[in-house]
Amino acid sequence: EFDPMQDKHLAEFVVSSHIKHHPSKEAEEPDTQPEDTMQIPQDLLKKYIVYAKENVHPKLSNMDQDKIANMYSQLRQESLSTGSLPITVRHIESVIRMSEAHARMHLRDTVQDVDVNMAIRMMLESFIEAQKFSVMKKMRATFQKYLSFQRDHSELLFFILRQLTLDQLAYQRCKEAGRRGKQAEGDRPRTTVVEVMERDLSERAKA
Repeated sequence: EFDPMQDKHLAEFVVSSHIKHHPSKEAEEPDTQPEDTMQIPQDLLKKYIVYAKENVHPKLSNMDQDKIANMYSQLRQESLSTGSLPITVRHIESVIRMSEAHARMHLRDTVQDVDVNMAIRMMLESFIEAQKFSVMKKMRATFQKYLSFQRDHSELLFFILRQLTLDQLAYQRCKEAGRRGKQAEGDRPRTTVVEVMERDLSERAKA
């Protein structure tokens, strides 16, 4: 039985428990994140990973517990209403571990919002991809605000355009099938041309 308050409290308890028992390390949060588009040589990358594992231990004290708890409660509700794969507290723990890993990868001493947001996005993408198509489509729309974190605008528009194209193609194929049933035997079906209105793309992008 779904109880949003109980689910939220459970998620908050799990996150709080991890924070309480997490080894602390006094340090100030860095103000900036260096951005570099240059590719890192593989040998240097290996040394970087080893250094991060051995020397960087991000604290969880500043983690946004409410965001994780609300996301878990919403995902539980959606999971039960759509009959999808079950969601458990293990998914919360995976978000915590990925948040730490993302912070460690950036050599941060504390887990920040950007780390939590990225961890939530990765967990949701993995969870949603495991669903059947009808559920996947609904969940992607429901959790779009999480899934769109740090995505390129062009990538997002392409994804939206692809969904609109598939919807329009399915509709036109249904019409074509009905029309084909009235055609004389031996007639060749017409090639389907899909058109997406700019207004529809704009409205979906703003949603």
